[in-house]
Amino acid sequence: MAAPAGAHIPAGPAWKAKPLRFIEPPLVTSQDCMGHVQKLKKEYAHAVLTARSAIEGTPKEALENPKRYLEHFTKEDAPPVSDEHKYTFDRVNDDTPYSQYDKRDTFHTKHTEAARKKCNVPLITRKQLRTSQNYGWLPSIDIPNNGFGRSSIFLDSAMDKSHLRVGGPWSAR
Repeated sequence: MAAPAGAHIPAGPAWKAKPLRFIEPPLVTSQDCMGHVQKLKKEYAHAVLTARSAIEGTPKEALENPKRYLEHFTKEDAPPVSDEHKYTFDRVNDDTPYSQYDKRDTFHTKHTEAARKKCNVPLITRKQLRTSQNYGWLPSIDIPNNGFGRSSIFLDSAMDKSHLRVGGPWSAR
């Protein structure tokens, strides 16, 4: 039997499907929960054994070397980030100028929130870390007009401006 004209025909079932957290795994009873915990403990033990065997196979120098991933981005001729004082006497007699923008008086004025907000400290790296470093990183391809049609250099050389100047060797006196 066909539905009457203009009647609403549902596209799918009227019930909602349950989220998967209620279906997989169905942890309803305490025995289900305990079995799930025991299964996870066994999987964790296998993962630990695999990791230990991988560590035993690697040379000791590779594990003891300091991890210096961020040094891939530092410039070769860059100055040190900060000069730390070795002794307390040097800290007390520090002559770092006071900055009124900092909330606390600190020796590391470059690393404060105020310096970051005012953009006082430039980010100079060997490779691009931020997308904002794209601008000005490479020289422009078309320097005179920067890609916008004819440049002012063209207009200066193509237009005859001899009638605009007054005086000089080219004018009739």
